[in-house]
Amino acid sequence: MPSTLANWKPNSQKVDVGGVREGLFASGAYTMIAAGPPRLDSLGAAADIAAGSNWALPIGIVQNFSLSQQRNFNRFFELGSERSYFISGRTIAQAGFSRVLYHGPSLLRMMYSFYSELVAPTVVGIVPGMSQVKLNNQHNVTWTPGYENLYLNLASDLFSQPCGLLVYMKDSNEKALGAVYLEETYIPSHSIAMDAQGVVVQEQVSLQPERVKPVALAATPLVSALSLGDQISESFG
Repeated sequence: MPSTLANWKPNSQKVDVGGVREGLFASGAYTMIAAGPPRLDSLGAAADIAAGSNWALPIGIVQNFSLSQQRNFNRFFELGSERSYFISGRTIAQAGFSRVLYHGPSLLRMMYSFYSELVAPTVVGIVPGMSQVKLNNQHNVTWTPGYENLYLNLASDLFSQPCGLLVYMKDSNEKALGAVYLEETYIPSHSIAMDAQGVVVQEQVSLQPERVKPVALAATPLVSALSLGDQISESFG
């Protein structure tokens, strides 16, 4: 493996980030997503993943997950020059995933597993196994999203309230790579599909988080591409 640009030998060495070990990798089999409250700040010390608290409920039978982010830049030119300047703009994140409805709570029900109404009689309560969390705006639901397991009414005022999503990644040795939390997440679209020839029911949601917040945990140390003392001897003009 080349440690500098100077000792790079094409076709005779692998080029990697340094520290890559055969059989040690990341994949979807070692990634979990879990539904939780809108913000981690409302949990305090309970947000520690290693503590084993059940503030986030794993969403099972997930088939795919995607997270994309876009940062806008304004580019300015000036008279008398071909060069340009950039001014950084806002960053917008979008996410989405699909899931097989095998049995039990539907996807919208899982996403709001943390939510509980204040005024009796309550229609929306926390999913069993989920801890009660303190919400900044514990809204009493007027338009019913559904009952028990099946929530399909996206027009319900429940979904005007945000939720959160934990993305937790490990490597093939089950060592933590890292985690992020999609805070103050809203669900603009939801779909459910089935057909006469099929054998499963599939659900899909698109998500718009307010921000992607890194979660501190005891993760695998960062690997280094350059050893101490190595230098890039070739300069680029």
